[in-house]
Order: sequence, then C-alpha cells, then structure tokens
Amino acid sequence: MQVQLTRSSVAAGDDADAPHTYLFEAADNSTIEEIAQLIIGRHYLPTIAGGRATWSVVSQKPLALIAQQWTKPKGFFLLHPRDGWLFTNQLLLLHLNYHGQQDPEQVYQTLAELRFPQG
Repeated sequence: MQVQLTRSSVAAGDDADAPHTYLFEAADNSTIEEIAQLIIGRHYLPTIAGGRATWSVVSQKPLALIAQQWTKPKGFFLLHPRDGWLFTNQLLLLHLNYHGQQDPEQVYQTLAELRFPQG
C-alpha cells in the first residue's frame, strides 16, 4: 500500500518545506506498528537534541506513538486492526504530531483515553 505522511514542524527553521510530505510503500498487510517502524527506519523524523522527542501517528484517530528514546513504536489498542485508518485515492493518510520532549508514557496515556463519536 502507498502511505502518505505529513508531520508537525519542530522549530521555526524546520518550516521551510512544511508540511513535510513523504510517500512510501508498505506491505498491504502491515500493522500500524510495522508502518511506524518503517517511518523510524527511513529517518523521516528529525532527531531532537536531548534525544527525547515524542510523536503521535494519527489518521482518523491516534494509532501509535513513536518516542526517540524507545527502541520500537507502541500502537494503541484498536477493536479492529485498521480502525481509524483514513484512505483517499488508494493512499493511507498519516500525520505525525510532535509532542516536544514530553514523557511518552504520559502522552500515550492521554491519547489512549480519548473517545470519539461512534456513527
């Protein structure tokens, strides 16, 4: 599948090419954790001095968390494997929100508690 990423900027000097769109391929049966690991492996996210950047991977809802100090991403519990994934024109649309150097466990807990309308 084709994945289209955008991400938040981390600093004013980082905004020159915002919204930082990036396209890549992932296996059709990929989990969100596998896709997040591909994002890490492609060095799409800037490294942050201090080594403690936290990013949430979102589509229609938060899907995973990437923390610079973690060895692997952490997905959110979803009832269905692709719950909250937004596709348009065969592209999976993902955005990475920058949470500064906040404690990733606290960010994870806050995002895990969010509720969305069911329709």
